[in-house]
Amino acid sequence: MPSQEGSTSNIDAKELYHQIYRTTTGYIGWTVIAISTLVLLSWAFDIEAGKHILPHFDSMKVNTALCFLASGIILRLASQPVITRAKHSVVALLAAFILMVSGLTLLEYALNWAIGIDNVFIMDKATPAENWPGRMSVGTAICFCLIGIGWLTTIVPVRYSSLMLQIVALITIAISGSALVGYLFGVQKFRLSVFSTMALHTSILFALCSVGMLLARPGKGLMSSAASAYIGGRSLRRLLPYIVLTPLLTSWLSMQGVAAGYYTDAFGFALSSMSSIMVLVLVGWLGAAALNYEEERFRSTLDSAPVATLMVDENGIIQMANQLARSLFRYQAHQLVGQPIETLIPKRLHQNYSGFRRQYINDPKQRMKVAGSDLFALRQDGTEFPAEISLNPVKTAEARFLMAAVVDITERIQAEQKILRLNRTHKVLSGINTLIVRAQSRDVLCEEATRITVKEGELFAAMVVEYDHEAGRCKVLHVHAAHKAIETRQFSEFETDTIRECLKKHCAVVHNDLRAQPHDAQLTDLIELDIQAMAALPLTLPQESKKSAFVLFRHEPFAFDQTEMTLLQEVAGDISFAMTTLEKSQRLEYLTHFDNVTDLPNRLLLTDRLLQAMHQVDKLQDVLSILYVDIDRFKQVNESLGLSGGDEVLRQVAHRIRACISKADTISRWGGDEFIVLLPGQSAAEVTAIANCITDELQSVITLDNGQELFISCSMGIAEYPHSGRDMDVLINGARSAMAAIKAHGGNNYQHFVPGSKDAHRDGLALETSLRHALAQDQFQLFYQPQIDITSRKVIGLEALIRWKHPTQGMIAPDSFIPLAEKTGLIIPIGEWVLREACRQAVATPGLKMAVNLSARQFHQDNLVAVIQQILIETGMSPADLELEITESALIYNVESAITTMEELIGLGVSISLDDFGTGYSSLSYLKRFPIDTLKIDKSFISEVATNPGSEIIVNTIIAMAHRLKLKVIAEGVETEEQLAMLHERGCDQAQGYLFSRPLPYQEAINAVRR
Repeated sequence: MPSQEGSTSNIDAKELYHQIYRTTTGYIGWTVIAISTLVLLSWAFDIEAGKHILPHFDSMKVNTALCFLASGIILRLASQPVITRAKHSVVALLAAFILMVSGLTLLEYALNWAIGIDNVFIMDKATPAENWPGRMSVGTAICFCLIGIGWLTTIVPVRYSSLMLQIVALITIAISGSALVGYLFGVQKFRLSVFSTMALHTSILFALCSVGMLLARPGKGLMSSAASAYIGGRSLRRLLPYIVLTPLLTSWLSMQGVAAGYYTDAFGFALSSMSSIMVLVLVGWLGAAALNYEEERFRSTLDSAPVATLMVDENGIIQMANQLARSLFRYQAHQLVGQPIETLIPKRLHQNYSGFRRQYINDPKQRMKVAGSDLFALRQDGTEFPAEISLNPVKTAEARFLMAAVVDITERIQAEQKILRLNRTHKVLSGINTLIVRAQSRDVLCEEATRITVKEGELFAAMVVEYDHEAGRCKVLHVHAAHKAIETRQFSEFETDTIRECLKKHCAVVHNDLRAQPHDAQLTDLIELDIQAMAALPLTLPQESKKSAFVLFRHEPFAFDQTEMTLLQEVAGDISFAMTTLEKSQRLEYLTHFDNVTDLPNRLLLTDRLLQAMHQVDKLQDVLSILYVDIDRFKQVNESLGLSGGDEVLRQVAHRIRACISKADTISRWGGDEFIVLLPGQSAAEVTAIANCITDELQSVITLDNGQELFISCSMGIAEYPHSGRDMDVLINGARSAMAAIKAHGGNNYQHFVPGSKDAHRDGLALETSLRHALAQDQFQLFYQPQIDITSRKVIGLEALIRWKHPTQGMIAPDSFIPLAEKTGLIIPIGEWVLREACRQAVATPGLKMAVNLSARQFHQDNLVAVIQQILIETGMSPADLELEITESALIYNVESAITTMEELIGLGVSISLDDFGTGYSSLSYLKRFPIDTLKIDKSFISEVATNPGSEIIVNTIIAMAHRLKLKVIAEGVETEEQLAMLHERGCDQAQGYLFSRPLPYQEAINAVRR
């Protein structure tokens, strides 16, 4: 900044000086215009005194006054900062006029003609006959010719026009100055071959015009030095009066001494010469002092510069170096001066630098060469450092130089590289977080994690490695590398030890300089790949049987610093969390959709596949069939063999059924001793062959693990879609009814379902009609089931449950009409009524949580949030006391929209619970994104939690996962103390069910709460 401010101040001072010179030129122009105008008016009105200006001198001729007037106008125009094209034309016209008048005058003198140029404008009657003609003198005409030529050169685009103008001005000053000096020494009339007497006033005006010509362009030509704001210009301007006046004064005094007889002419001449010598010595001494002062100030400024600075001549020799440069390059004082600049550049860069220096000398302009990665400087001790060099040209009277400012940018590059690494690591962390949400398997997670780490983090390689504790070996599970060689190599003992240490201590282990390791021979292949840094981070918990680590390799040594390792540990932690979550999700997914006894798809998965198959049939106009299989007398098998024996029989029956179907078919355990086989693309007639195959397979004896033998038979019902019904429940019920009919006749056979009458369809229409009247006629009622805190056994809330009191059929359960209401859209007004009625009644018991179910169709209303907000305002219900229960199936079709709606509901102050959890299809990757407070475990799992190990595992997993996500858990359908005890043992928070209370009308439920 100081150098920049100094440069700015110099520029401002220079501009100020130039403005002063231009102003002075303007004043000179006005002076010349005024005097010449006075003479012209005197000639016009025949005023004799005005013609002479000064008494006892010849009159100024008309042509002389006109030329001076033109010169004054030109000076006024030249003093302006900007000269337009029109003004250039005026200058050219006036200069041509001056040249024409003076040229014709000289022509008259040369040829002795009487053209009458002196009487063109005004007749000259005052000139005596002996002095005729009365034109301007030869000296005057010559000066005007020079002035005219000088100004014309400024109009023509000539390279050195300013220099030519100033030379002309100096010649004019020499001519007019000679006349002035002659007058000073008493010589008023003189004549030479090319010079004649010039009036005093004329010589003064010529001197003024010449000075104005010099000052008109102060920044160009000869005047650039004299008008400079630097020391040379300032010194010249200070000494100029002494240089001019001292010789004149000493010469005049010498002449006066000779005239008075004090000394001879020779001594007077010697005295005059001595005075001139003294003036020159004084000028030289003062100039040297000024230059010494400036150089001292320059060197002091250079030494105090904040960067290392070198001054290099055209031959590349260092002429000057400041203190910081000597310190940077580690040279003693005066050791750098005189050295070639190549001494400070590594040899491998000499050729490039020489070419650059030659180019710069040919085109010297300010430029900066920044190249921290490929430009290095060399110290005296042979060490190198990355440098940034700024170059500026310096031109003196003797030669051209360049100033080089050198900055050691080692720390800057290291900081930039660190920032780049951290930015890349942040990108890795962001990519991993995005991956966690969308990865559906551990393999995809690890494969993508290694790819993202290498690509975004710009690492050489990333690996997920599993360590076999018994064998003491590492197995690469997933790898992504910039070079294929690292993917096929075997781990060295050093790397294995590093991974073992990482997993044993469960912390990151870093080796930032592999070349310095004592096991260098084991790391030869890594070093050959230019890998110099390695880090291992644990991915699994210490108690897990199979332990894995995240292993990273980098080219740069010491690249894994503390800050980056903190981020990388966060990356490894995210991957570890995702792996654990995926394993639990996949286990829960399996337990949710597969039977844990037979490993067959369960009812939930079959329902999903059947619905998809029915949709495909409708689309392709095809058929499908289902085979409903029930083991005959299975209760007797359980009673004889026990549950484990019964489970083994189920597995063997499933195996024999699977042998009769193709891979495209699905066999599932529907429940108990029942199986359903889904057969896409096969009609009921074609399924007969499969039924016969199953019957034949079961004819052979079944041998259990304990060696016991038994024979098993099955009863089977066959239904075809769409012939047997266009609804899934109708289709399954049809196959079940056909199976039941066979079973009633002794079993061990199959039967096709034959659709009956259409009475069921008509009953469905009647039910829909009654349902539409029910809301208008207040046939709906709300019953409430208490929700209990398991630990304290206190009632903490109520769940509102709708009942339909039909005028003729009595109380109708929700399972009978809610699906129809969903299908017809009546669930919207019914659900709104339930919400309003529950809130209205709950106002009487503030602080008691009121849970209200939202159907899937109701949840996807566009105005759902506005409706709930309006109900809360109308009823005065506190939002904190309202809990909305939403099923998983309501959320999966448009997850992002569902999350937005739930967040808006949370914004009202209500809480949200996820109902029937475990029976839907939502991904656990979305579960952690849902803004919910509570998970409700479906009663189908609770009913079997004490008898079915699979249900127990599912319940345990749901509770553990919910608590890890900081969610509360409530169990539905608790009916026994055994179930409650098991839930309490697993840490379940709340429960509801017949064990505590059946659903009751509001007042009865409140009384139960108070009891």
